[in-house]
Amino acid sequence: MGYMVFNLRNIKDYVVIVDNRQHTARLLGMGKQGELFLELTGQSTGESGMGKSGITYFLWEGKWYYFTCKIFCPTLRRMTVVRTSPMEIDSRKERRYDAVLQSARITEKGMMRGSIDVNILNISKTGVRIETRHPLKIGKTYSIEMKLVIKHFSEVVRADCLILNERQIDSMRQYGCQFTLISPGDRLLLDKFLDMVSKA
Repeated sequence: MGYMVFNLRNIKDYVVIVDNRQHTARLLGMGKQGELFLELTGQSTGESGMGKSGITYFLWEGKWYYFTCKIFCPTLRRMTVVRTSPMEIDSRKERRYDAVLQSARITEKGMMRGSIDVNILNISKTGVRIETRHPLKIGKTYSIEMKLVIKHFSEVVRADCLILNERQIDSMRQYGCQFTLISPGDRLLLDKFLDMVSKA
């Protein structure tokens, strides 16, 4: 999609997701290379470490935007965020949650064989973003079987999903998928998992 025309200096409030934890943060300033200097707000417990991968969100004129990033934490309450992808519009109304430790298998609808192992990058109530080395078909419906694990929760959630878009990064392919069919039981399990992730 390319870089947006607005200046991130004008955005004061951000949401940063790293290691399945969500933080609210306020802009302190920007560096010469475009890095963001943020201070955590609210009840965020803070982070430590250097060079963690994450996702940063912000709201602009009623729409959510996001970009992937590297996060450096000189103190528990402060972050330096270095953007690693162009900014994109978050088409899902629900918040996406980072889920890089989750795995899944996906099979084209109507096919009895040919399941593909994929990694889940992020997930929401209405869809999932996955990563794989295998090409998938845009506009096709697939059955996905997700192994969702957090703390004492460990369940398999099944759904049908439509492949909406593709992005290739080196040898890996990322796909945005929208859930089209999910049973009431699997919906309850997914909602429980998202609720636990949001509080982690």
